[in-house]
Amino acid sequence: MEVAGRVELFEAIRRDHRREQLSVRALAERHGVHRRTVREALVSAVPPARKSSPRAAPAIGPWREVIDGWLSADKDV
Repeated sequence: MEVAGRVELFEAIRRDHRREQLSVRALAERHGVHRRTVREALVSAVPPARKSSPRAAPAIGPWREVIDGWLSADKDV
């Protein structure tokens, strides 16, 4: 789900909770999300930032210098 969609979802959950005093479970069922997501929406109007994991090192990494050497030697031929 994109960020703008999540912000709108959080807004709708908070609005329904304020207007209708629905339970966390009822809000989760209505919006089709997990109860944890409903709790996050009730605590904060802005969804938490997504965690990004560090990019994995390429498998070719240890051999890059060797391959570059081969390619540069092949240019000279």
